[in-house]
Amino acid sequence: MNRRFIGMVLLLIVVGFYALGTGFDFFFRFLYVLLLVTVIGFVWAWLNLRGIDLKVTRDANRGQVGGYLAGQVSIVNHTRMPKSWLEVAEATGPSANTSGRGLALVREQVRSWRIRTYLAKRGVFRSGKVRLVSQDPFGLFRLRRDFLDPHPYIVFPAVEALPDLDARFAGLPSDSRATKHWEQITTDVSSIRSYVEGDSMRRIHWPYTARMNQLMVKEFDMGLSAEAWILLDMFQLSHYSVDLDEISNTEELSVTVAASIVNRLMEQSMPVGLATNGDQDHIYRPDSSPEQRGRLMETLSEVRAFGDRPLQEFIYAVRPHLNQYNALTLVTSSVETEWVASLNALRRQGVEVSVVLVDRSSFGSPTNMSVPLEALSANLIPVYMVRQGDSLNEALQVPVHEIPRSWTAGVAGGVE
Repeated sequence: MNRRFIGMVLLLIVVGFYALGTGFDFFFRFLYVLLLVTVIGFVWAWLNLRGIDLKVTRDANRGQVGGYLAGQVSIVNHTRMPKSWLEVAEATGPSANTSGRGLALVREQVRSWRIRTYLAKRGVFRSGKVRLVSQDPFGLFRLRRDFLDPHPYIVFPAVEALPDLDARFAGLPSDSRATKHWEQITTDVSSIRSYVEGDSMRRIHWPYTARMNQLMVKEFDMGLSAEAWILLDMFQLSHYSVDLDEISNTEELSVTVAASIVNRLMEQSMPVGLATNGDQDHIYRPDSSPEQRGRLMETLSEVRAFGDRPLQEFIYAVRPHLNQYNALTLVTSSVETEWVASLNALRRQGVEVSVVLVDRSSFGSPTNMSVPLEALSANLIPVYMVRQGDSLNEALQVPVHEIPRSWTAGVAGGVE
């Protein structure tokens, strides 16, 4: 109800009281005029919504948080009655804001215009709506009619560029700042050395042997033969301030971290897999194809921190999919330590492990990350700390226990 309608109702009550109390013709005539204006206003606003057809088309069915999704709205009047005082407000998708446009239509007139929907929240939006609002000339009534937008679209999570991602992070390939020697023969040669007894003949570099006039063998590193796994912890109790309408909490930051790492590793042409224990378990084996990136981003768009499987149990469930050529990065905001033993079991299996801790205290949680941080550091597991408002590129450059002494006070302040 708007203020004019409330004022009209109060005026009708007052005029009606005086008309019945005094019996004067003036008050009765005034009352009839007010009733007539009210009825005309309501009928006008109601008829304005009849015979209208509205359609929404979009240029794409995918977007990313922080971007816009372009499209077009078309509206046509199929009746003889002109339409006026109409407003079209887009109320579809993850945008909290609506974009309104006032217009008038004559018979069979078609109006169309471009729209841009701001994508404020990740997710799969299967049906939205565009709201048509009708108002009478007196401003007493605002009636509305919703038109469904049947075209679903996906909003991918936000991704931050990580050009300075630590070279040791999840076993990055050999074209990064550091290499890692590997005993098995791979497609990446890191160096050449002299032959020693026991070296396989398959490792001999024959052109260099001819040049040096002695047997020379190739040394290999993990290179692109390694596979990376991102394990995103979506166990409900691992997160703080999780709400369907919230866009700033540990859940959203964890998803952003996971999506940014996936994006960076796939830019390096590295096979990447994803495992997450959200409202349902998702496990995708590593792949480097463009289709894999789409699958992983779609999963990260939908996953919610409503999982009922504890992190330590989920790690053991993922364990059969891992081998000694894999590197696993765990993204979690859990303050428990039971899952640290699960990571140690993976390390004994030969899996390279690292952890990104999302600091829940930066979102107002009374608990901090000091307990899991100490447990991971005691087991010599590389730990990266991310807090609300941090630059991910800077946070993922150096593990916490390797930050220079001059930075120690700042880090301690974030985890204590």
